Amino acid sequence: MDPSPPVGQAIPRDGAAVKILHLHDSPRIRGGATRYLRLLLDRLQELGHENALFCLDEAPGWAPRERAWRYPWARSALRRRLDFHAFHRPLARELRSWIDRIRPDLVHLQNWTPFRATVTPVLASSGLPVVMTVHDFGLLDPNPFGLDRSGPTGPIRRWLDRVSLASSRRRLMEMVDVFLCPSQALLDALPFPPGKARLLRLPVPAFDPRPAPPGPLRLLFAGSLYRSKGLDLLLEALAAGPSEATLEVAGEGDQLQDLFQTSRTLGLAERVRFLGRLGRERMQEAFRRCHLVVLPSRVPENSPFVLLEGGALGRPGAATHLGGAPEILAPPDRGWTFPPEDPGALAEVLGAAAADPASCAERGAALNAWIRQNCDPAAHFDAVLATYRELLA
Repeated sequence: MDPSPPVGQAIPRDGAAVKILHLHDSPRIRGGATRYLRLLLDRLQELGHENALFCLDEAPGWAPRERAWRYPWARSALRRRLDFHAFHRPLARELRSWIDRIRPDLVHLQNWTPFRATVTPVLASSGLPVVMTVHDFGLLDPNPFGLDRSGPTGPIRRWLDRVSLASSRRRLMEMVDVFLCPSQALLDALPFPPGKARLLRLPVPAFDPRPAPPGPLRLLFAGSLYRSKGLDLLLEALAAGPSEATLEVAGEGDQLQDLFQTSRTLGLAERVRFLGRLGRERMQEAFRRCHLVVLPSRVPENSPFVLLEGGALGRPGAATHLGGAPEILAPPDRGWTFPPEDPGALAEVLGAAAADPASCAERGAALNAWIRQNCDPAAHFDAVLATYRELLA
């Protein structure tokens, strides 16, 4: 989904402008962290603050001053492990050079999974205050990219993954001054030092909910088409659930062809539409066409934008009972949850939603009200700026 500036009242421009260096590993990955970064950059620039960006791969053209560093992919697996999990001097030189050139007041760190053993000590040695928005549960996962750890060397590689994670997490916890967590689940799960972490919900503008279109149950899945997102489980549930229910899929990813074929194999060719990646306006149209937003992830989601944006338009959600989704949906008040890897349980949820459209609409209205109370963009960016001012005082 293409990001858009949040809607809300103007935030007072108290004090001098702040110069912020934002770090994000890969803006080309269209996940929640990237979407949030774009919202943050737009809002800060609108308020007269100065943004600079350092990232991997390609500079996206979102900030007035950007630097992208591209890793020269090593052929040797051992060399890559050393580069990713130990101190990588070329990256360190590039980041130090950019900090010296930008001379920021502080650093705001978004997702940065690779090269933590390099980025963390460079930021620590800079003496700059550091804020980190924690976007996922990656700091609990020794192998967040799902790399193959089978074979004779598998146990050793898994042990090295655990050692690397423990070391990089400890250094990160020491280096970062304030962690901003979009969900209580994430705040509770990670071993943050006392007083360093605080809850700050993601900014999502709410709209007056419109009634869902009449007719059979219409579902929406929006997100990256990776195995971790569980779309194959939703297809199985759809095949076993209400026979007239239909599904629209908005997104792209490496599982697209397999998922397309699965939908045909399950006899869903006439009931599933693959829409590709949608821009903001077309995405809002897709939300309004549906009755229920479904997120069947295999892994814990922090604070899924797709549930929040659907709820902002009055659509309830159904999600795996993992991570931060249950606190958003508060089943049965604002939606449904179901166990992971259980298409049968999801099929039952779809049946319940199809059998009681009025209840589905009531849950969507309740989610809309919760988002208005907890995800106001103006209040969110006020809190971010207050955090900056606190660290610069």
